[in-house]
Amino acid sequence: MAEQIKKCLVRDVSCVVDQAQPTHKEKLKLAWELTQDISQHIEAVIGKDDEKFSKPTSTEEAAYNEEMVQHDLDKDNDSSADWYRQILPHEKTDTKPKHADDANRIDVGLVDCSMDAIVAASPMLNYRTLSIIIEAKRTPSKVDTEEAYAQLFGYVRHMYACQPDRRFVWGLICCGSVANACIFTNYRAYASPNMDVTTPGGREEFVRLLVGWSLCDMRQLGRDETIFNNFQLNCLEINVPTSNSKSNCKTYYSNNVIVSADRLFGRYNRCFVATDIKPEKRISDDNPMIYTAVSKDTWAMFSNKQAPSKGKASTDHNNDDNDGQSSLAAGATPWPSTEFEPAKNARCEVTILKKIKKILGNEYMKGRYPEVVAGGCIYQSSSPNNVPDCTRKVIGGLELEQQLTTPFCLHIRYAMSPVGEPLETVRSVRELLVVLRDAMECHFAIFTKCGILYRDISNNNILVVRDGSGDVHGLLIDFDCAIDSSLIGSNRRPERTGTLPFMRVANLENLPFERTMLDDWESLLYLVCWLCSYGINDTVPLRNDAYKLPILKWSVGHDVLDIANAKRYHLSTMDNFSDFITDNFNTPQSGYYFLQAMAEELHSTLFFNESIDRNENCHGSTKDRLNTSSKHALIGGFKGMYISRNKTPPKRIDPFVERIKYAKEISEQLLKVLEKYVEGSKN
Repeated sequence: MAEQIKKCLVRDVSCVVDQAQPTHKEKLKLAWELTQDISQHIEAVIGKDDEKFSKPTSTEEAAYNEEMVQHDLDKDNDSSADWYRQILPHEKTDTKPKHADDANRIDVGLVDCSMDAIVAASPMLNYRTLSIIIEAKRTPSKVDTEEAYAQLFGYVRHMYACQPDRRFVWGLICCGSVANACIFTNYRAYASPNMDVTTPGGREEFVRLLVGWSLCDMRQLGRDETIFNNFQLNCLEINVPTSNSKSNCKTYYSNNVIVSADRLFGRYNRCFVATDIKPEKRISDDNPMIYTAVSKDTWAMFSNKQAPSKGKASTDHNNDDNDGQSSLAAGATPWPSTEFEPAKNARCEVTILKKIKKILGNEYMKGRYPEVVAGGCIYQSSSPNNVPDCTRKVIGGLELEQQLTTPFCLHIRYAMSPVGEPLETVRSVRELLVVLRDAMECHFAIFTKCGILYRDISNNNILVVRDGSGDVHGLLIDFDCAIDSSLIGSNRRPERTGTLPFMRVANLENLPFERTMLDDWESLLYLVCWLCSYGINDTVPLRNDAYKLPILKWSVGHDVLDIANAKRYHLSTMDNFSDFITDNFNTPQSGYYFLQAMAEELHSTLFFNESIDRNENCHGSTKDRLNTSSKHALIGGFKGMYISRNKTPPKRIDPFVERIKYAKEISEQLLKVLEKYVEGSKN
């Protein structure tokens, strides 16, 4: 966590408290007047030597504040109680909130409620209703401050996971007499300068923050005003754009979040199974919702290399899943102007899926990739017509130097069909093979015909779709990491994308080699091995020895290089692959030997392929390890093969580079392997 704080926390950002101030002119005026009045009252109470004031009782103070607020509201006939809200603490402090998946305890949690609510502390902390998190320490020392930030970082992801309308998160650390407000966004957290409440200036700034939270719009508290919780119908109402115009939206209804945003930083992908038909009565077990689409929320990075703004520079952040660092020169304008055209952002999944459909047509591969039925940029209700809900609206007061390391993200929402089920819902080995075969046929087609490289094969991105007769086919989803192959240059370091157990070796080591279809086939091999080691569905008995399987090292290590080393060693020879991986498949599951044979053939086709020419550096390869001249043949059949972790490619021949020449041919062979086992599974 300390390393993450070092990379992602921007300190002493003067505009943080400003972001809590109302944007409405008259509300902003009221906020300023309230801040001044409350601050003056506090100074009067503290000023013991001031004979004009004496410390009031709590009853007198409450009456004073009520009179002061009413006085300010009466100044403007248009003012109303709808302008502001109460910010109240939870009753219990230093406790574990509900819906947490760890034992961490929050010091203080704040909740926002209407002015009609009873002025009383809220009951038990609940991540689903929590508005603002406070972490307190005894002293303002560096140690206590860093520990407070570390704990705050750990709490925030739960709010994203539990609140489907959460756009960004406010936090507050209080170390001794010093407070710091903090805004968590997609790829950075921004902390205010110190507010030392032992000084008049620090107290006034702290009051300004609290008043701002009470008066600002809900979107400024981090809420998405385009998602509405309909308590009467017991479902969410989700506005999905039908174009990139603010006014064109369609309402979808959902009571099931199938993917939550459970990460501290990233694209905050959320998926809801939904329908565009409004329920006639309250959704319940007796009146279930019939889903017709999947609604997806994501914050896509904007890139000037793929979507130039009108005469203005932007930035190409080429590390979506990590720190989002920019390589722009000082003085550049990193964020696009308000005239930019978000629909042209090629990194947007909607753009990619529409391109695929246009090229593949209505029949070829239909149902094996998502079809977008609605989608576009999200505009909050208070946003100008030409500014979508993006980074600028969350932390718009950043200095240019801070913008240079802040990825510009567009909030995209779209609805897709068909609706699939998780991969673990397959009912047999045959269904698993059919689904994997369909997904990889789609993967091959979108690259060879559309030029789209997928780059993110994992257990979450291949779904099962059942038709009316119960037959299944595979659905390849989540094109967030996909990219047009024409944009991949040999001089551009590829992005590190994927899910740890299924990430490719070259990707884990962040090697500067061109990525191909074979990288996703490598991920598919890892996926097959993972499923076969633990069980293809929940009917397979749990393993007592799961904690000591060698394959665990594909997801657990000191860092990603440890995981890369483990994979490299397990794959390095066909004997190693058998001894450490396939011989440890979960034997009680049906078709164990069949799956073992398929995994070994995928491995040999991918790494010991006969398509690679024989030469002085190459042993050639075989499909049957029993016929090799050396049972410890190296990956790819290369002599002295070692994948360098250095910035420059190794001097000796490298299989990850050499196989690029044969990517299409080897991919075709791998498809044939899957098809062979699909046919064999009929028996």
